[in-house]
Amino acid sequence: MKSYAKPVVLANDEVAEGVYAGSGDCYTANATMHQEPQTGRYDYRIQVNGDHSAKHHGEEQIVILNFNRPVEYKSSQGTPVVASGMTIKIKYNYHQNYTDHIGTGDIIVTSDSADLALASDPVIQCNKHCSQH
Repeated sequence: MKSYAKPVVLANDEVAEGVYAGSGDCYTANATMHQEPQTGRYDYRIQVNGDHSAKHHGEEQIVILNFNRPVEYKSSQGTPVVASGMTIKIKYNYHQNYTDHIGTGDIIVTSDSADLALASDPVIQCNKHCSQH
């Protein structure tokens, strides 16, 4: 039996809704680094997959990635909210249904560390708001 983990509420003035509920309430997520630095290319590329299962639609997500070493965000199809450090946050504007699967394989970061790794599973926060429904 899993022990109870109290949800965390995060205030964020840089996003439209301002407050997002804690992770795990409507998304399950995982990530893998599918490319590491090679000669002539000094970045890491990350695949994040998330499954949304809830009784609401949404139109904005925040993907949170935690690393074992500091990184610099370089690019993705989202907008960086926190772009450097051991945690980065990226905002996406994707209309999600009650049940939905999202994935992005284009998150690119750089690091001076040769042993960069994801420190935990990613967190995907949902704004739980849909102006269309």
